[in-house]
Amino acid sequence: MSEGSVKTGTETNRKREISIKNRLEIALGLALVVLILELLGGFEFNSSALVADALHAFTDIFAIAFSLVALMLSARPPTKTLTYGYHRVEVLASLVNGVSLFAVAALIGFDAYLKFAAHTPINVFGTVIVALAALALNIVSRRVLSGSHSVAHNVDAPYLVDEDLNLKSATTHVYGDALASLAVVVGAVLVYFTGDYIFDPIVAAFIGLIVLRSAVATTWAGLSIMLERSPVRNMVALETELEKVDGVSDVHDLHVWKICSHVTIATLHACLNDEGRSRRTETMSEIEGRLSNTYGIQHATIQLEDVCCVPKHGHL
Repeated sequence: MSEGSVKTGTETNRKREISIKNRLEIALGLALVVLILELLGGFEFNSSALVADALHAFTDIFAIAFSLVALMLSARPPTKTLTYGYHRVEVLASLVNGVSLFAVAALIGFDAYLKFAAHTPINVFGTVIVALAALALNIVSRRVLSGSHSVAHNVDAPYLVDEDLNLKSATTHVYGDALASLAVVVGAVLVYFTGDYIFDPIVAAFIGLIVLRSAVATTWAGLSIMLERSPVRNMVALETELEKVDGVSDVHDLHVWKICSHVTIATLHACLNDEGRSRRTETMSEIEGRLSNTYGIQHATIQLEDVCCVPKHGHL
């Protein structure tokens, strides 16, 4: 890879990180406004659904703040001991976000239970106004964050393409909060037409389920990387693809994993036939090209073998 290509790639990543940082900062400001608005409205109008949505907004703030810190740390250059830099901080932030959501979901569920038992009346008009304002702010925040997705998920791709985990975590929170705000409006309208205040804690419990779903998704995304789960959908197909390279007779000890959401690593052994032994450089370049262009693998360590070190084996 030429020095010019490295500089261009570094500059592109730097601009991408600045764009994501700016959008996360805007989303953080909007989440603060939503939190204050819904918390005051929830206590003023006695709505457990608004309080639940405010707690969800608090998790937005928590998630976005962690994402900003992780983004700044992961942008730091590698060191002699941290050879891949601080990219794993992104994953740790995602895990903290996910675990915090489990606690918030439990708190929302407990509050909904208390209000359900007390059958407390609410101010319907005030609740609807506050929820609509929160919904509008969440829609704006969602659009701001969605504009910074660097890649889209393609179900036809042979590997799993994920957006930045910091961004994904924050977007998940905001998307869930928008749905929760809409649910508050629906619940208040049902209270108005039926006269039954039970719909308010029901909506609060529904918001708790949204938070729980976000907790599972966010935590699993981080755990998948920490457990070094392969982003390649079919490892056997990848081995077969690499064995089609001219000069390669066998591929084994193939491993693919992620350092973070946008850095993918691979290691493998490739046995060479007579043709491969006579054109080692070309064979190596073709293997690297297939890994990069077809499977999105940025860093590959390839051991070329004149004689296979082990019998051929696959991934079961």
